[in-house]
Order: sequence, then structure tokens, then C-alpha cells
Amino acid sequence: MALKLEVLQVGGWKPFSLVDVVGKITFTVWACGCNLKCPFCHNWRQAEWQDCMGWEPLLFEKELKDAKEFVDMVHLTGGEPTLQPQLVKEIAEISKKHGVPFSLNTNCTTPAALKLVDLADHVATDIKVPFEELSGLPPSTAKTFWENYLKCVSKLARLGIPVELRVPVAKGLTVKHLDTIKEIVEKFEPDKVTLVINPLVTEPLTNPRDKDWCSKYCHKEGHLSEEEEPIWRDFAKSLGVKYKIKKWMD
Repeated sequence: MALKLEVLQVGGWKPFSLVDVVGKITFTVWACGCNLKCPFCHNWRQAEWQDCMGWEPLLFEKELKDAKEFVDMVHLTGGEPTLQPQLVKEIAEISKKHGVPFSLNTNCTTPAALKLVDLADHVATDIKVPFEELSGLPPSTAKTFWENYLKCVSKLARLGIPVELRVPVAKGLTVKHLDTIKEIVEKFEPDKVTLVINPLVTEPLTNPRDKDWCSKYCHKEGHLSEEEEPIWRDFAKSLGVKYKIKKWMD
């Protein structure tokens, strides 16, 4: 559900980022707040509305004007930006005003996301499977959110805009759900998709929300194991889309 805030909240922004969208230089903004409780989340303080500051559109616009010749897109991530629809609308409007494509990173589970993706020139979203486990939600809530997610990705496929589909890989767990991932990826035209295989990492590389969960399911080395990497590489190749298997030091 979208929130009504007296002041829109962000964690900050970075005018030049090489790591937030594959193959792109982005001006990245972090929105505060999230409706999920992912145990592996390393940005959980901002997701819990901590370490936030008020949104300053005039300052953002000034810095974007200075950076726009050097960036491929503005990338709004979180947290979950669609909890603050006005923030999404303002950043999209300012970006397009200055001729910079607007990229939205959303978990696609909110009703607002289904409308706000219309503003985006590019969307990034996670394929979190098994969803109940990776979202950290109780079963009834997870079921509703997953239904929202499937509606959202189906709409994205109809829109025909470029998408980055990210698979957060929980060790020994996500690999059991390749059929679900395949069904989602195949909704899209292959030339519109970049598939990112993203092994979840834990301490000392990140500070996850649930350290005990991550000690079991995250990759302490920062990359897939020798056993799992060939499985994911062959799977990605079989889908016929552009793909990247991330490593922590990439």
C-alpha cells in the first residue's frame, strides 16, 4: 500500500554508479521503505525507514543536470519506491525533462507498481523464489503479494520495455525452482531481457537483516559454488537471453 508522508524519504543518491544496472552508468536514487522482509536484505535500515532524509527535488535536479551527459539513465531503487508514488512520479518527470531515461527497480508486489511501471523506460525486478521464504512474509500475505507480482511482470511483458530480471540465489534453495523462473522469463521477448543471476551474500561482505538465515542460505565467498555455477550458466543459456552471473567483486 502506498504511504502518505509529509516529506518524501530517500536514503540518498549517487550521480555515477557502475553496479546498479548491468552495462549502464546510472544516476542512482535510493527510496526508503519496503513492504517485504527479505532475510538477506543488506539495505534493511532504509527499508525500515531508518537512515533516511527528506527528498530535495531541486538539489536532485541540479546534480542531474551536471551529470546527465555522462549517465545512461536515472535508476530509482530502494527499499521499494512504489510505496512513495509521488517520489516515483517526480523523479520520472525530472529525468525525462532533461532527456535522461528513467529506470525503476521495483519488487512489483504493490498495487501502485502496476500503474507506476508505465512511467519507466526500463524496469528491474527480482524473481524471488520460493517467494514466501525469500520475502520473509507470512503465507497469506505472501500469496497475495505473489499474485500482484505475476500481474506486474505480465504487464511489463506487454509494455515491451527493456527489463532486468534478477534472480537472488539462496544456496541450495532457489535452484529447486528453475521451472518458475523459466515461466516468468518466457513471458518476455528475449531481446528485451537481461537475466542477472545474483548469489546472495552475507557477513563480512554485507550486513543482512537475518544473519542466522544467511549463515544457511547465503554465499560467504561472494559467488556461486563450483557445483551450482554450471547449473545456472546452462539454465541461463537455455533461455536464449542476455545474462550475467554476478560475483561480489564484479
